[in-house]
This record gives sequence, structure tokens and C-alpha cells, in this order.
Amino acid sequence: MSLKDDLDSAIKKVGRKWKKAKRHADKNDRVPVHRVYRMRYYAEPKESIRDVAFEVMESAYMKASSNGKYPANARQIYYAARPEILKRLDKDQLNSQYFTQTILKDYMEENRPGWDVVWDARGHISEPHTGEVIGLGGLEVRDYINLFTSEYIETTPFSKSQILLPTTGPVHRFNNILFIEKEGFNPLLDAVNIPERFDIAITSSKGMPVAALCDLLSKMEELKVTAYCLHDFDVSGFTILKTLKQGARGSHGSGKVIDLGFRIDDIQGLQSEPVTPKGHIAGKLREAGATGEEIEFLQSDRVELNAMTSEEFVNWLEAKLTKVGVKKYVPDETVMVEAYKRALYLTRLMEKEKEFREEFKNSAISIPDDLVMNVTEALIEDPKNSWDQAIWRIAGGDDGTGFDGGPGNIPDLPKETKETNPSPKDAGEELLSEEFLDDISCKIPTLKDFNALLKDFFGKPE
Repeated sequence: MSLKDDLDSAIKKVGRKWKKAKRHADKNDRVPVHRVYRMRYYAEPKESIRDVAFEVMESAYMKASSNGKYPANARQIYYAARPEILKRLDKDQLNSQYFTQTILKDYMEENRPGWDVVWDARGHISEPHTGEVIGLGGLEVRDYINLFTSEYIETTPFSKSQILLPTTGPVHRFNNILFIEKEGFNPLLDAVNIPERFDIAITSSKGMPVAALCDLLSKMEELKVTAYCLHDFDVSGFTILKTLKQGARGSHGSGKVIDLGFRIDDIQGLQSEPVTPKGHIAGKLREAGATGEEIEFLQSDRVELNAMTSEEFVNWLEAKLTKVGVKKYVPDETVMVEAYKRALYLTRLMEKEKEFREEFKNSAISIPDDLVMNVTEALIEDPKNSWDQAIWRIAGGDDGTGFDGGPGNIPDLPKETKETNPSPKDAGEELLSEEFLDDISCKIPTLKDFNALLKDFFGKPE
């Protein structure tokens, strides 16, 4: 491009505003004074929200995550960045949705900093046959991918360890449950093992608690499980607390729910956010248990749980749980005695399994010639089953629950080992012998219960 072309381009660019102003001039061909002023004098371009946010983003993430020590959810980063952005732009408010869903994601895509940022799950994926349900949030998907099974199949796996009692629900497992208004805190709580260290179940929801949650808490109260609630310090937070205590519409009530905060004493030193209340909120807040001081504050401001950094939140929550007396769950002695008998039995059973595993590895196994055809026909006959369920049946399993005496269940051993090595059936009988029962000094209710355990350990791969 020549010098002449550059000059032409510059003149056209400068004259473009004047040309546009002339087109909008009045009938006397006059341009308003304020427009002339704007065109004659140069003004420094204003900083945009995006520009300032990009500048402060790294320091905001480091603050929210305690220098990368913990995961940080998007709204925690928003609160860490917000003061500097508002100060630089001389503004009073910053749209959190625009920051978390647009600016922060743009920054992550352009810079790829490798941060552990958590966004709320937006939907889920459910697997066939396994029953696994995975939320479609960044951390959930990443963990799911890391757990993908390899193509390798272990043909002589050890039976699945049963160190933990197979429980569903609170019995023998926990006696406290914590409701959190926000859904994004689970990865952080898991990272510092809050559920395991305090033996406390965690539940959360978006918006108001539903009837199903209230019914669940009501049932848990019958089983002597104590419920606690964490909520934002705002009108919605107090309404959520009230709903949990009284029960959502259509529920049977929630039972007793203990408020852990936020309350006025919890928000000291935290960043607040200006709000314009809709309607008269004082009566609603008073009914939900707010004090006069809290009602006055909430007329113009609110504070989210996300206003804390990850480390601040963990330390605050641990102190709260300790203060209200949440401890490790320990059952009574009767339960412990039965659990000890179970553990002793299973450890001895696993020792026998090791012996059988080595024996099986040296066995000559006959594979059916028409295995593929048999599997295909089995799936045509019952499409809801998976291919490995079909193989289990062909090998002699009874719907994946153990032995049923079908063909192919017991492998052919080499001739030289048939005389000396006991068959799997004999090994099972040995486990059920009086000597074995006397040795572990425990009484098993029925022979059927023993056989069920044997099926789990010898019949079903992990």
C-alpha cells in the first residue's frame, strides 16, 4: 500500500463522523454544539468490563482458590474480581451472569491457564446397566473421564472388597445431613473430605427445596438424623430456611432443621452486594426468623456464601460443624460385634480366594466355539441385558448372582492337578466346614447366607 493510499484512508476515517453528523443536521444545515464538541476534541477510550476483568482475573482466581490449593467455583472468582472491576470502572454493580458465563469462559479459552474452576452441572449423563449418573459440570466430567475403564479385562479378578458394610441410607453410616443452598460446593467439600471426616451426608438444590427433599429429611429425622442448613444472607436464603423447617408444598414436613448460617455475625468482613427489594420484605424475613438488625441490612444489601474464598469457607464450615457437635458416627457395641464377625469371615474367605485364583490360572479352560452366536442370540431374546450379562449366563451364572450348576461353570483342570487340587465346589464345602466355623468363632444365621457370599466371591467377577 502506498503513502497516498494511507493518507486517503486516514482522511476518510477522520471525515466519516463529520459526514454522518451532516446527514443528521437540521433543515438549516446546523449540527448541535455538543456533537461538534465531541468530534473536535479527542477523548481517551474508556476501559471495558472485559479488559479490566482480564487484567485482574489471575489474582482473583488465586485469591478464591488460596493460590490453587482448592477448587474455586465461578462465582467465588466473580466475588474476588468484583471490587477491583467496580473501582476501575466507577460502577456500582457488575452482572454476575455476564462475568461467570461469558468473560471468565472467554479468559479460560484464550489463555488456558489450567485452573481448577468449577461450574454447576447443567444436566447429566446416565449409563445403561451400571446405574451410574454423572452431572455435566466441568469437574464431574473430568473425574468421569479419568475413571474410564481400559479395554483390558482381568480374567481372574479378586472379588470386590467389602470392607465397608453395604449400606443405603443413614443406618450404620451417618447421623447428620447438611443442606447447602448452592450446588457448586460439593467438589470443594470432597477435596478436603468433609463428608468422610464428619460422617455427614451432603445435599443441595437450585432454588427452593422441593417436596421430595423435605420428605427425605422428615424420614431421616425418624431415624435420629440431624439436619443442618447453609444459605445465603438474603431474602431467598431465609425463605429457603423457612421452607426446610416447615416443609415444601405437598410434603409431609421436614422435621427439625438447625440453621448454620449465614446470619449477621457470619458476614462481618465479607463483601456485600447492593439489592433493590421487591415489595415489603420485612414481614417475610421476620416470619423466617430474621432479627431486626438483619432485616435492616437486607433492605439494601445481601451476602452470598460464595463471597468467601475456598479456604475461608472450609475453615468456617469446619468451625460451625464442630461447634454444634457434629462428630464421627460410631454405632453401639452390638453392631460392632456383628461387624467384627463379618470382617473376620470375609478376610478368611479372601485368603481361600487367593488359593483358588492361582489354581484357576493353571486350569485348562474350554471356550465354546459358538460363543459369539450364543451371546448374539441371548441379546435378541432379552435386549435389555448387556453382552457381559449374556456371557455370565452362558458360563453358568444365574443372572449375575452366582452359581446355578450350569455347564461351563467349573473349568476342566489339567490331569495332573485333578487328583491333588480340590474343585471350586470342594473349596466351597471346605469353607463351610465346622472346623472353619469354629475357627472364626462366629455363628452364621443360615447355610443359604454362606452360599450367597460364596457366589459373590467365587462366581461373580468384579
